[in-house]
Amino acid sequence: MPPEPAPDGPAARTDGPPYRPGPPVALLPADVRRPVRTLLGDPTARVTDVQAAPIGYESWSRSSDGLYDVSGTARTAHGDHVWRLVLKQVRHRSWTPTPGDLARQMDDGGDAPGDWAYWRREALLLESGLLDRLPGVFAAPRCLATTPWGAAGRGVRLWLERVTGVPGDRWTADDLLTAAHDLGHCHARYLAEPPAPRPWFCRPFLEQRALVGRAALIGRVEEAAGTADPLLRRLFPRAAATALRALWERHAQVVGLMRRLPHTLVHRDLTPGNLFRASGRTVAIDWGQTGLGPAGEDLATLVLSSRPAWHLDAQGLADLGAAAAARHRAGLAEGGWHGDPDTVAVAYRLVAAFHYGLPLARTADKLLALPPERRRAAVEDTGLRTRIATMIAHLETAQPDLRRLDTHVSAPSRPTRSGRTS
Repeated sequence: MPPEPAPDGPAARTDGPPYRPGPPVALLPADVRRPVRTLLGDPTARVTDVQAAPIGYESWSRSSDGLYDVSGTARTAHGDHVWRLVLKQVRHRSWTPTPGDLARQMDDGGDAPGDWAYWRREALLLESGLLDRLPGVFAAPRCLATTPWGAAGRGVRLWLERVTGVPGDRWTADDLLTAAHDLGHCHARYLAEPPAPRPWFCRPFLEQRALVGRAALIGRVEEAAGTADPLLRRLFPRAAATALRALWERHAQVVGLMRRLPHTLVHRDLTPGNLFRASGRTVAIDWGQTGLGPAGEDLATLVLSSRPAWHLDAQGLADLGAAAAARHRAGLAEGGWHGDPDTVAVAYRLVAAFHYGLPLARTADKLLALPPERRRAAVEDTGLRTRIATMIAHLETAQPDLRRLDTHVSAPSRPTRSGRTS
């Protein structure tokens, strides 16, 4: 079956992520009338000038098809006004990943509403009003309008308020800990009153089919642990291979546990490129993987992908995680949720193992594929050694949870704002 056409006619891109900015977009005053009127709070505003400049970025989202800084002037009864907003274009894009693609990212090529890269999810979320319940300390950009774009209903334009502040890739540890606190507030809001499931909610990270692609390489860790190369044997001890195999063998039970834990609205992509500190708030953009899940799923991504975590060793990551968990618990309590903190902690540890420990298999595969001289140079890199050690630490930390899977949580607990469990 041939790929579906892109909204404006050409064949859909099939070369996979990462995706880079599209060409400049030509906008007419009529295109921006609705979002500009919402932005200015004036239903009679007349757009007199509009320009759009691409915002440079690299995205792993198949639906992403351009991000633009849009500005201009508008005339109202009170005079001329300069305005500025952000346009995000999303569209359907077909792609069939290779096994190698599945080992390095989460998009398995599926186009169903629950799949990782479902292209309409963010628009549906913004239109649903679910984000209107976000607490003041944790926010999303205001959606000014969503409008159809392109041919055959295969594209949507998201018109968003601009966010200015300190981007996540410039955060300090204090910024991160403040964000963990604010995220706790957010999670408390939706833990107390979980939204009804939507068919377009993204399936949890641990239920994405692309994980199979990562797991297919586990044997390469066992191969590295048994190789004649002493450098590789030191990097990949047999205990690490055993821990990785144990993790994958209990995958189905872990999924069952995660389904039983208390659920909240989760963002699922709280990485530095999607975060800002602005006007005393944490602001998250790009809600394209939103769904229901345990609070620890978001907290793990927030902490372990953060800039302060980039160069930490295993102990440093553990200390940062503990500090963030304490601030997140405080945010949960201040937001009115008083459930068992271990339900957050166990989800954090298990997501850390699958999200940040399982890639150990791909690392082993890449090193084993190198010629001996290049492999020797690679394994002497201090940064690589540290990353491998932290991957192994995530796997080891999860082992007690794997052994206690049947005793962690027997049924979902839904504490109310008063702390009582329903």
